[in-house]
Amino acid sequence: MPRQPADRRMLILRAAAIVISAAAAVTLRVRLYLEQNITRTPYESGYLTRRTFVRRITHAENHCVALLRMDVRCFRSFVGLFRSTTLLKDTIHCTVEEHVAIFLTVIAHNERNRTVRATTRRSGATVSKYFNKVLDAVLILQDMFIVRPSRETPRAILDNPNFMPYFKDCIGAIDGTHIHAKVSEDIQKRYICRKHFPSQNVLACCDFDLKFTYVLCGWEGSASDSRVLASAISKPNGIPILPGKFYLGDAGYPCLSHFITPIRGIGYHLNQIRGRRPRKAEELYNQRHSSARNVIERTFGVLKKRFSILNSAPMYSYSKQIDIVLACCCVHNHIRREMPDDSYIQDVDDELASLVAEEEEEEEGPVPPPPMTRAEDIREGRNIRTAIMNQMWNDFEARRR
Repeated sequence: MPRQPADRRMLILRAAAIVISAAAAVTLRVRLYLEQNITRTPYESGYLTRRTFVRRITHAENHCVALLRMDVRCFRSFVGLFRSTTLLKDTIHCTVEEHVAIFLTVIAHNERNRTVRATTRRSGATVSKYFNKVLDAVLILQDMFIVRPSRETPRAILDNPNFMPYFKDCIGAIDGTHIHAKVSEDIQKRYICRKHFPSQNVLACCDFDLKFTYVLCGWEGSASDSRVLASAISKPNGIPILPGKFYLGDAGYPCLSHFITPIRGIGYHLNQIRGRRPRKAEELYNQRHSSARNVIERTFGVLKKRFSILNSAPMYSYSKQIDIVLACCCVHNHIRREMPDDSYIQDVDDELASLVAEEEEEEEGPVPPPPMTRAEDIREGRNIRTAIMNQMWNDFEARRR
């Protein structure tokens, strides 16, 4: 009997210890919860919460341009295209604006899934899902973005006495560019371009407003420009050919009735002939041809500066890489329509002015015409070129007298 109070006290102390331990554990859990979900220091602006991702991007004009490559008005217009066509719709948890912002962030900065996931506070599966949905939507609307050239003489030709009337029938320029590609090792050799990296050879035509009028993606980097051109001509919906009109191409293409090229063996690149007074008709023609055709190099330059995903091999299947290049050209055209004052143009012009001209491949030999090319088409192309050159030289000589 005398031991009962001591036993009772012991039980009370043990119970109290258990209660105190439980209370401490509960307090710790509550504290951790509050730190992680309520009182935690907010993320920096680069890591936006999912609810404010788009709102914070479009709150400041310069922030929107830096992240999405579009100002707010251009972004709203871009989103509106998908809403009006019902290709993209709001979901319970994610708006069309966020779908498009995820897509633009990836192609503008070549961001990996894990980075975009942290930025948008979405799961990796969600980021991948919306990226692919927007990519598919852009490709469905590609005919809305990439419009065939007009028969009218471009304003850039009309307003330049060096080009008018000689290039009055010119509707744009054509060239190829190499975009980094990732392919399996067993076929990689076919994709190694002359700059010694795996690439896809992309052929494109553009107008004098730096907008693409035709894009053909997917050819192996080792393919010659004339071979890719042959493919573009033979396709049912291939390169737009307008009767009586022509594109300006470089020496890598054959001179045909719709593709007028420079005189081979004569200085051509602007870096080689800038500031040099032409001494004969061929030099004058090449000088002005190069100056007019330079628009395609400027267009490619702006495209690659705008979308970093084109400057390194992305982690997608090759078919998806082809789609991404075409989609970037579509987005570029939309931006050019909505934002003609493009900050990238001056940067590209400065870079082109400082580049050392590269020697043309196979400069000594003739460029083979595309298969099935008629002999009269070759003769007509050369006749057009000769007529332009002679008229240009005669006018030049008349002004010097």
